[in-house]
Amino acid sequence: MKKIVFLLLICVILTACSRPEAVETGQVIQETEQEIVADPLPKQLVMAAVGDIMLARVVGSRIRNNSVNYPFEKTSFITSRADISFGNLETTLATSGTRLPGKVIWFQAAPETSIGLKNAGFDVLSLANNHILDYDTPALMETIATLETLGIGYVGAGENLEQARRPIVVVKNDVRVGFLAYNEFYNYYWSNSYKRTFEATQDIAGTAPMKAELIEEDIKKLRNLCDILVVSLHWGIEESNKVTKEQQELAHRIIDWGADMILGHHPHVLQGMEFYKGKLIAYSLGNFVFDQNDENNKQSMILEIFLEDNNVKEVHAYPIYIMDKSQPQIPQNQQKKIITKKITDLCRTFGTEGRVEDDRIIFENR
Repeated sequence: MKKIVFLLLICVILTACSRPEAVETGQVIQETEQEIVADPLPKQLVMAAVGDIMLARVVGSRIRNNSVNYPFEKTSFITSRADISFGNLETTLATSGTRLPGKVIWFQAAPETSIGLKNAGFDVLSLANNHILDYDTPALMETIATLETLGIGYVGAGENLEQARRPIVVVKNDVRVGFLAYNEFYNYYWSNSYKRTFEATQDIAGTAPMKAELIEEDIKKLRNLCDILVVSLHWGIEESNKVTKEQQELAHRIIDWGADMILGHHPHVLQGMEFYKGKLIAYSLGNFVFDQNDENNKQSMILEIFLEDNNVKEVHAYPIYIMDKSQPQIPQNQQKKIITKKITDLCRTFGTEGRVEDDRIIFENR
């Protein structure tokens, strides 16, 4: 689109300068040059955002039987075309580490599965969640090293609290997009014999804790270093499509502190979106690549977020259904209608109205 507009402007100038009267007078050429002053093109950027990505268990089996690209084959046309694609990595990518005792559910995927993430176009992943330390510090650090090797950015976890709180700023189309990520479930442990929580400290690896004072401080430090500031939150009630009052209050405070966008994860089901003071809050993007069985867990969405001059102009929500316990895709027929209605109904609870066009729901930021 930008090239087309540029070429059209060139054509207008050339046409004006080639008029016979312009050649005869010379004065018209001067006036034309003064009159045809192209307005600067708006800074535009497209972000894609997805929910929880888990590449172990059944998903890992599907990858081994097919390829590292298998989970993303039906949706990578969206995540690859975006200028920046973001998701929550709900698994380690490692062979090291040992299971945290007593935790019951552990996720660990082979490091090479990360190639599928790269091929699908993912640029930044949140590690601030309640599974990134399932195999303790060695697996977390191996996951970070794996992502670094591939050039995929990460945020929300690290070898200490300073690194876990450290933002990442991605520059695309002359737009600086800054990311921060926090984990609400940082202070849990599962064995009295090994009280290992997920909270990063001054000298212990872990995730950035979802503490209001830290979030406010980090936003204020980052605000002048980026044009768009995104905060990812791992929060909320698992398996619930409802947003709590406390979540909404915190989300509004985060926007008031200077964030432009909040992307939520953890419930494993969809929750609604709202525009607050012109800023986007997506409370839960649901699962993206996951092997859970319930219909509610299989229903998801991909957000395509259109930014113009550092503001969210509109959001396209693609209804997604997870097939084969591993492969998200845009469904057809009745399943598509069901998920589309769920998304529109959940967003309507926040006064966010969308219109259905083809395979997506369009939400304009009014």
